[in-house]
Amino acid sequence: MSVLETFENHVGSVHRLMNFDRDVLSFAIESIEELQERLTQHHRLDNPQLTAARTLQMLRGYREHDSLRPRYKTIFNQALVLLVSYFGSAVHDVFRVGVSAALTSERDSPLLREQLKISFAELKEANFDLRTRAPDLLVNAKDISFQDMKSIARAFKENLGVEIERTPMVNEIILAQACRHVIVHTGALADDALVRQLSGAHPRMLKPKIVSGELVEFTPEEVTSAAAAMVAYLRDLELKLRA
Repeated sequence: MSVLETFENHVGSVHRLMNFDRDVLSFAIESIEELQERLTQHHRLDNPQLTAARTLQMLRGYREHDSLRPRYKTIFNQALVLLVSYFGSAVHDVFRVGVSAALTSERDSPLLREQLKISFAELKEANFDLRTRAPDLLVNAKDISFQDMKSIARAFKENLGVEIERTPMVNEIILAQACRHVIVHTGALADDALVRQLSGAHPRMLKPKIVSGELVEFTPEEVTSAAAAMVAYLRDLELKLRA
């Protein structure tokens, strides 16, 4: 399974998390429908006071109008946090694949002139096979971060010669990463640092204007939009590496 396919599976799990209330309601409705059928058809009960009819009507109303959604705002923000973490891990994996390919290629690469320090303990841990361990050694030696788009672009350009253009898609991911930080560290309260960080991330569709002091709250649609930008970015990155 490719890095992109793995990330898309993770995106699916994030979507399921955001639809947890709908899944629970659907399960409850299906179970109560079966109960209602037994009460009315097998036990011949037609008095709504003695059946599950009213409960079923209420639950169907909750599902139809998404009545429980407002209570899940925290889950939607946490879904974004999870998505950004998955993205950082996926970019790291793409970088590792790129480094391995560059080191085994017949073509010249700036990586071949990199000097790394490695202990015998690390060699032993890698079973004396540096081919698989080299990408992680490079990341550790150069303290490469995959937590923000600027660091990601620099890592791919300096080590693999891959230029990543600044596009609206990149701006969407910058927004997601920056908001992830305030969700985790400031209780989702936007601060001046967030506003400054996003000042150059234009144009973008996701939350085009954020004011310091306001609460950052994501909707499922916004998380889905961020995920789509990340999938497109990873797909483009893999194509650049193949080229």
